[in-house]
Amino acid sequence: MAHPLNEQTNKAAGAGRDAADAAARTARTVTDEAAKVGEQSARAGADMARRGAETARDTMQSSVNMAAQGFQRMTDQFTQTLGFNGPQSEDLARRSSQNLQAVSQASTILLKGVQDISREWFGLAQKRLTKNMDGLCRLAGCRSVQDFVTVQSDLARDNLQQMIDTNKRVAELSVRVADEAGRSI
Repeated sequence: MAHPLNEQTNKAAGAGRDAADAAARTARTVTDEAAKVGEQSARAGADMARRGAETARDTMQSSVNMAAQGFQRMTDQFTQTLGFNGPQSEDLARRSSQNLQAVSQASTILLKGVQDISREWFGLAQKRLTKNMDGLCRLAGCRSVQDFVTVQSDLARDNLQQMIDTNKRVAELSVRVADEAGRSI
């Protein structure tokens, strides 16, 4: 015959296991949903960065073309209006050519810089996605609420640190590109 105290102990232990199983299922569900959201966010961020880089590149190229055409028209009008000929005309043409070459070099440097920055963003987004997936696996392996909260706060801290590092790296690249473009002019 079963002892009443043992039955109560077994029921309490069973209820505790049920609660732990329910908590584990809830944690897995939350982790799975967080993984989906993290992956979607990373993809959206990478797409947005790519579109921004393409737009910047196209805008820069269009600006360079417009500037070159403007310089050429201005030089032609200036030469015709003032009636330059001979050595004055040659000097003006040479200086205009040098200016166009400097603008072209600066534009090329800026375009390359936009590509470098874009590549940097994509690489960092990919690295962040990998780290987030690893973090979600760590979350799924948590066996207690305290472990879950600890891992989650570590992930939040790591995400913030990477965002700071990414912005710092992009700023450094931007300054380097601007310096190179300025030197070419």
